[in-house]
Amino acid sequence: MATAVARNPEDVRMTFGEHLEELRWRLFKSVLALVVAFAASIFFYKDLVKIVVRPHFRAMNLLGVTGENAQLMSGAYTGPIWAVMKLSFIVAIIVASPVIAWQIWKFISAGLYPKERKYVHYYAPVSMGLFLAGIAFGYFILVPYGLFGMAEMMKIDVITPRYMFADYLDLFMVLTVMTGLIFQLPLVMLFITSIGLATAKSWLKWIRFAVVGIFVVSALITPSPDAFTQCLMALPLFGLYLLGILLSAFVGRKAVAR
Repeated sequence: MATAVARNPEDVRMTFGEHLEELRWRLFKSVLALVVAFAASIFFYKDLVKIVVRPHFRAMNLLGVTGENAQLMSGAYTGPIWAVMKLSFIVAIIVASPVIAWQIWKFISAGLYPKERKYVHYYAPVSMGLFLAGIAFGYFILVPYGLFGMAEMMKIDVITPRYMFADYLDLFMVLTVMTGLIFQLPLVMLFITSIGLATAKSWLKWIRFAVVGIFVVSALITPSPDAFTQCLMALPLFGLYLLGILLSAFVGRKAVAR
């Protein structure tokens, strides 16, 4: 009769108290990395703000608005302060995420089989790459052209277009982070295929429903209701859906070979 194989010999020798002690140190290192990254973001907040507001000025240039009219307004004394604190915290999470992910991985990897650890080695870098690609897409394309679309639609002679700094930062952070998360679509499809709930043929059969869903998501995410901005978001999402189909087909062929 086959005997059960221990996942990790070192893990077997650890007591419950030792596991708690290890968890405490992993959490301490993760929080320390986050605090250091947050302190660095606060220290360089002026440079950080200059980087973040570039999509706004790009949108203003597309509108032909320059000089003081393109500047963002503070609106209140505390508004910009809290907005910068929020921005610094989100940047700190992104910067410290490799350290935090590593600490989490070192804690849970002891309880995984070698095959499970191999999957994490494959998925984690790809997930991080897709997340950063989504942030880059939001920064360079979605935010500036989305703002341009909204400002262009609201061109009214009796209204002077002036925008609040805090409102812009909130919109910028939501769009970039949400785009980074949505770019995880191929990995989600691959995971669903890996656990046997779908196949590449299934994803192909559902492509019409996927297109409708992609345009609905694009309409909800994009700040501008114009068709151009929504198509701008829908096209990369459709490309990611096709990538998910290709990955699912590859996983299906490997399963058949096994």
